[in-house]
Amino acid sequence: MSWEAEVEKLLSITEGEVFEKATLKALWKLMNSGVIERFEFPISTGKEGNVFRARGNHGMVAVKIYRINTATFRSISKYLMYEPPQKVKRDRRSIIFAWALKEFNNLRKLDRAGVRVPKPIAREGNIIVMEYIGTEEQPAPLLKDAAIENYEEVFSRLREYMRIMYQEAGLVHADFSEYNVLVNGDDVVIIDVGQTVSRDNPVAMEFLMRDVRNIANFFRKVVNVDEEELLKYVVGDSE
Repeated sequence: MSWEAEVEKLLSITEGEVFEKATLKALWKLMNSGVIERFEFPISTGKEGNVFRARGNHGMVAVKIYRINTATFRSISKYLMYEPPQKVKRDRRSIIFAWALKEFNNLRKLDRAGVRVPKPIAREGNIIVMEYIGTEEQPAPLLKDAAIENYEEVFSRLREYMRIMYQEAGLVHADFSEYNVLVNGDDVVIIDVGQTVSRDNPVAMEFLMRDVRNIANFFRKVVNVDEEELLKYVVGDSE
């Protein structure tokens, strides 16, 4: 099937959503290289973009396409101003491209540090291709929707990932909650790391305290969680 036919299929499963020329060009490059061969179904739809399951030379993959014209521009600009991955022009397309690059770089850095995130595969313009988390039948659910047998085990893993993220990768998620964690059987995976900032950033501790509060609030209904102890564990002797 040609890439034009795959784009038509993509448009049909997104109910006719219009993709900009820059997005179509990025899709062509990814499909021409075999990273994407065919789209299968949408995984999620958000304010900034859509995520789809596709297949390519890496098997099943997740394809995240950031919208250029309709993304929540103010939110992205606010986070991007802290740590742009490169010199960024002020036009919308350049900012969205920089945001995608920032998320891709964060995924790569976290994966190397040992934090369980979707393994990054490729990035072109406003499109990120990464490891698909789920089964052949369906994508993994968010933590908020998952049927969990052992909450203590899940909390323990996330607690450790937060520590590694801060102490070893030198990063703070900055939007950590039950909405940004996938549960795939015994696998617990952190997602949506575009807004992640360096721990040396002046606002990093403010973001970290909010992340800790979010996770503590979710788990304290079923697990004995002390917010202050969790924060101390995450930062260790570095603070």
